Amino acid sequence: MVTIKKLYKIGPGPSSSHTMGPKNAVEYILNKYPSAKNIKMTFFGSLALTGKGHLSDYIADKTFGDVKHTIEFDYTTRKKHPNTMTFDIEQDDKVYHETIISVGGGFIKIVGEKKLVEKDVYPFKKFKDIKAYCAENNCSLVDMIKTFEGEDIYEYAEIIYKQMMKSIENGLSTDGVLPGKLKVKRKAKDIFNGIEKDANDLESQRKRIFAYAFAVAEENASGGDVVTAPTCGSAGVLPALVKFAEDEGYSHQKILDGLLVAGLIGVLVKQNGSISGAEAGCQAEIGTASSMGGAFLSEVDSLCIERIERSAEIAMEHSLGMTCDPIGGYVQIPCIERCAMGAMRALESYTLSKLLDNTSSKISLDTVICTMLKTGKDLTYKYRETAEGGLAKTYFEGE
Repeated sequence: MVTIKKLYKIGPGPSSSHTMGPKNAVEYILNKYPSAKNIKMTFFGSLALTGKGHLSDYIADKTFGDVKHTIEFDYTTRKKHPNTMTFDIEQDDKVYHETIISVGGGFIKIVGEKKLVEKDVYPFKKFKDIKAYCAENNCSLVDMIKTFEGEDIYEYAEIIYKQMMKSIENGLSTDGVLPGKLKVKRKAKDIFNGIEKDANDLESQRKRIFAYAFAVAEENASGGDVVTAPTCGSAGVLPALVKFAEDEGYSHQKILDGLLVAGLIGVLVKQNGSISGAEAGCQAEIGTASSMGGAFLSEVDSLCIERIERSAEIAMEHSLGMTCDPIGGYVQIPCIERCAMGAMRALESYTLSKLLDNTSSKISLDTVICTMLKTGKDLTYKYRETAEGGLAKTYFEGE
C-alpha cells in the first residue's frame, strides 16, 4: 500500500479525474516531449461526455500554455477505460502517440509504458492484514501508521487539515451563483447563518454538518482548491466531519489522528476497489468518502479497531449501487447535496457501530470494498459519469 500522501492532494476542482488527471497527463507529455511542435489531445468516454462541465478542456488548455495544440472530444468511440485520453505529438519530424488514463483521485496511468512501481509504504494488501499486524504488535491503527509513514506524516496531515478549514471558510463566506449553465445558487452561507447561535441540539449539529459539506462542495464546483478525500467530487464529506469534530471539542491531535486513519481507509479502497465515478459510479467517490468519514469519527472517539472497521464498512455497504449522473456534466447536481448526505451517512455509521456488538459483524471491510468494485463494473455505462442516464437525462426530459 502506498503512502497516505498519495491520496490526500490539494488541487483545483471540480473533478480530480476530469481536471487534475488531464492536468497531470498534459504535464507528463510536455516533460517527455519538450520540443513538440504540435500536440493533438483527444478525450474519450466520460472525459468527453462530461468534459465541458468538468472543465477538462479548460485545465488542459491552461496547462499546455504556449505550446501549439488542439483539443478534441470523441463522443462515440468506446475505449476500455472510460477516462481515456490520447495524444498525437509532432516532434523532430516524427509523430508519437501516447494513451493516458485518468484512474481517479488525480492519478494517471500511461498505457504501454512499463508501470512505475510506486514504493509501498505499507506491507499490507487488505484490512485483515492490518488488523493482524496491530493485534500481533499490540498497537493501534495510528501507531501502525506512524511506524510506516514516520512522525513527519503529521506535518502533512496539518497541511491537509488547514486546506480543509480554508475551503470551509471560503465556502461559508461566499454567496451568488455557481459557474455554468445550471445557475445553481450557493447555499452554504445561508444554511450556516440560519443556525441559532450557541445552539447545540441534534438539529443544529446536523445543520452545521450540512453547511460545512455544502461550503467545500460549492468551492469545488466553482473551481476552487480542495483536498481530494478521496476525490474532488466527494471533497465535502470529510472536511465537514473534521470541522464538526472540532466544534464538538475533540483535540487537534485526535483530529489529525482521525485524518490519518481516514486516509488509510481511502488508500485501501484505491488499491482494492475504485475511487473513480467513471469506473464504478458515485459509490466509489461518496461511498469511499463516507467510509473514510465513519473511520475518522470512530478514531477521534477512541473506538477500538473493530468498531473503526465496522463504521467504515457500514458506510460503504449502504452506498452500494449509487450511480454517478451529474446533470449537464457539472459537479453540482446531485454532487453538492450528495456530499452533505454522505457526511450524515458517516455520522450514522459511526453511531451504529457503537450500538452493535463489535464481534458479530458478518461483513468485513475487505468484502464490501470488493463488492463495491464488482457492483460498479455491473452498472450500465450511462450511470458511470457520462451524463447519459439517471438525473442527468430525466432533468432535461422533464416529468
